[in-house]
Amino acid sequence: MSAPQSGSPGFGESLDARMEQLADALNNGHAARRADGVYVDVFADGRVRTVVIDAEMFPGSGHLGAIITELINRAREDAQAAAADLVRDIRADPRIAEVVEKLGDAPERPLRPMTAQEKWEYDNDPHHRHSG
Repeated sequence: MSAPQSGSPGFGESLDARMEQLADALNNGHAARRADGVYVDVFADGRVRTVVIDAEMFPGSGHLGAIITELINRAREDAQAAAADLVRDIRADPRIAEVVEKLGDAPERPLRPMTAQEKWEYDNDPHHRHSG
């Protein structure tokens, strides 16, 4: 990995300031697009801020933007809730708890000693790749 260049954006600022900018962007950032008489503004987290439909291009459509915005946000919340329910169900499965228990301290456990065959393969491989 190369060292950051002094001219790179943001490297002159403190890390705290950059993290604050990131948090603000994730919580409050939004982007807008406009095409063919429709304007949308969406938050970085996927919530729809607003949808505006040009009533001059689409007569009688003035109220549709608010309805579309509400429907999209409700559907997104429903999808997120369904996914969260599935995550809870899977985490509650005793088989998952058993796997987590077995793997939980894996990084702290010592490696098992190499067998004689593994040592021989390792020693005879100039790049120390396992050939099995």
